[in-house]
Amino acid sequence: MRALARPMLASWFVYGGVQSYLEPEERAARVAPTVEPALEELGLEDVKTVDLVKAHGIASIALASALALSRAPRSAALGLAGLAGVTTALSHPFWKEEDEAKRDEELEQFLKNLSLVGGVLVAATAGHSQRHIDRKKAKKVKAKEKAAAAKAKEKEAKAKAKAAAKGEPEPEPAKKSKWKRAA
Repeated sequence: MRALARPMLASWFVYGGVQSYLEPEERAARVAPTVEPALEELGLEDVKTVDLVKAHGIASIALASALALSRAPRSAALGLAGLAGVTTALSHPFWKEEDEAKRDEELEQFLKNLSLVGGVLVAATAGHSQRHIDRKKAKKVKAKEKAAAAKAKEKEAKAKAKAAAKGEPEPEPAKKSKWKRAA
């Protein structure tokens, strides 16, 4: 199910990221009243809002692609939630609108974006697949077996060294038990 859901969720972010990168002017104009005063206050007057919108687009494309391909999906989803949260607040400030029709339009866009933020947060907290759990369990078992073999080898080497120090013949290696311990 996740193999289908993640790309579907990521598609909106990829599309938005591409649009932000290719046509940043309209989006930059929308967020400029909020972003530019903040940049001035931080002493970053040289940074252009258009460049920030393009960088945001690139980050959205990269994170959404990672989510769609299930490469570090939790981290990608958290990154997308952060980017989309900021975008939502800056792009659709419905509370500032005085015209009721415009306010309703902005509120609708705000809530749509907010629901997508919720979706990526759910994706960020979704558990591992059974295949991942099985792989991790097998890796643990293999590590325990390797540690047990190393311990047995070390014990055998100590026994050989002790026998050599006493001038006795080398002891025979310990026989492996046909009974396996439960993991």
